[in-house]
Amino acid sequence: MLIRCFTRMGSFFAAYGGRYNADMSKRLLEEIQAYVGFTARDAMNAQSLADLVRPQIPQIAERFYQVLLRDPAAKAVFTGGEAQIARQHSLLCQWLAGLFEGVYDRSYFDARFRIGATHVRVGLPQRYMLLGMEIIWEELARIMREAALPDLEEKLDSIHKLLMLDLTIMLESYQESYSEAVRGAEREALEAQLMHAEHLAEIGQLAASLAHEIKNPLAGISGAIQILAEDMPENDPHRRIIHEVLRQIDRLDSTVKDLLLYARPSRPSIREVKLDSLVQRVLTLLREEPALRKVRVEFSARDGEASFLADEGQMEQLLINLILNAAHASDEGGVIQVSVRRQDGGTRLKVSDTGHGMKPDVLAKALEPFFTTKARGTGLGLAICRRIVEAHGGTIRLESKVAQGTTVSMDFPFIPPQNAKRD
Repeated sequence: MLIRCFTRMGSFFAAYGGRYNADMSKRLLEEIQAYVGFTARDAMNAQSLADLVRPQIPQIAERFYQVLLRDPAAKAVFTGGEAQIARQHSLLCQWLAGLFEGVYDRSYFDARFRIGATHVRVGLPQRYMLLGMEIIWEELARIMREAALPDLEEKLDSIHKLLMLDLTIMLESYQESYSEAVRGAEREALEAQLMHAEHLAEIGQLAASLAHEIKNPLAGISGAIQILAEDMPENDPHRRIIHEVLRQIDRLDSTVKDLLLYARPSRPSIREVKLDSLVQRVLTLLREEPALRKVRVEFSARDGEASFLADEGQMEQLLINLILNAAHASDEGGVIQVSVRRQDGGTRLKVSDTGHGMKPDVLAKALEPFFTTKARGTGLGLAICRRIVEAHGGTIRLESKVAQGTTVSMDFPFIPPQNAKRD
């Protein structure tokens, strides 16, 4: 009966939930009392039952825990074992006695609210509150009927309203406690995002400074060595060393360019990009790469899905990074698949490989700047990809399994972000 009646309280929670604070407790108590129809007459009826009910409170509590502890999930909440159950038994007896004191003011509200908050803290699910209150209602109704009280139905109705009042207050505390937990989690997430943004900004400033400090001297060194190489005879044994020095300078120059690209990303210049032509151009650019010679690259798109609005140069950089990563992760005969599909709200671009895959701990950090498992990597390739995708208003997601391969999925909106330039 109590549970059936409580379903009517849904509209009350919807109108009021999540806004409780100490200053509002009196007003909230009055609203709940008005909603359940609890009056001064009901308070007098409850107080008049004190002498009848109080001697039987230990038996009511015993019955309550007999039923509750039959459920393994409910019993698991009592991590302190028999000692904790004994304490809760005593507290339940105090709560039952308080029902019949006849004073239902702000202090009463605050005490009931704290009970609900305690249940949240120990992890007692709400359903046990409802089921437990039903048990208490049945026991109190039995005691009152066996006593053959005058005005029995009126007093039963008063106790029913009182239990509804208590249950509503305690469940309101559940909602407020959960709301506060959500607000706390949101605050922590926002703080983490801000710290991450500040960290990236600091990295960007440092990277840009270092890149500029390195770039000019590096260009001077490269030019000087090339002049020395031009004066060397073709058969000079040192020419091989000079070529190796120039190759290493090219590597450094590539690293500096990555630093600058990550530290100071350019605003996308939007135009229609034809993916099939772009993929072919990227493969042409990469045809001398040793890693690409051992794998096969496949491109697939449905009719009319091989183009979307983006910055063509940045898309080229994106595909170069992803295809190279996939090739380096693949063995001889591996397959790299590039695909594009229309979907609700945008376009999905995917690059998949059948390579070595990543362990979960590596996968979790793969998009972070300067994280790499390669002996000669900068750890900026995937971080730059992420920057490019996000600059287009998109999202990037990695899926990987060891020895099965990796898939990079990028979702781009049909409408580019407002800060993008239009060609």
